[in-house]
Amino acid sequence: MKSIRTFGRPYGNKFSIIIIACIPILLFAVTTTRGEEISATHFITKDQDGAISITSKKMTLKNQENTIFFEGDVIVERDSIRLKANKVEVVFNSITQDEQGQMDNIEKKRDLSIITATENVEFTQGERTILSDKVVYFKNDEKMVFTGSPNVREGRDELKGKKITVYIKEDRVVVEGGEAIIHPR
Repeated sequence: MKSIRTFGRPYGNKFSIIIIACIPILLFAVTTTRGEEISATHFITKDQDGAISITSKKMTLKNQENTIFFEGDVIVERDSIRLKANKVEVVFNSITQDEQGQMDNIEKKRDLSIITATENVEFTQGERTILSDKVVYFKNDEKMVFTGSPNVREGRDELKGKKITVYIKEDRVVVEGGEAIIHPR
């Protein structure tokens, strides 16, 4: 590739790669606000299904690992879905070496892959509330897998199990190894 001269200084492929590698950082907005007693980090990302907002007391970005860690009163929201937990890890799909230099594919760097929430997990979608110790959200499958004494409540109905899988787009819940209390309507 031919070097481009700007202000008398040569810039070649290395500089272009650095700029391209920094662009994904700009594809999401992160702001920190401080109140008298707490500080909150707000993270907003947008994918084809809409904006996802994440609020927490602390955020740690590991750009090389395509991972963001949120700690302390974490709230994840998208449309009518709300997830609360003490800790949340967000993993993004990474781009390959071949794609790294192409501007058209740079947004793949921040394409959501998996969200893992642990400690005091509370998931709410409409009237449905699920409590558990851990949940893993798989973006490609649009499913959430709850473990650690999961408990589903919808109205007066209650489901308990060892593992509960929620298929979001299908509005379907699968309970493994559990019991149900269902009130006829």
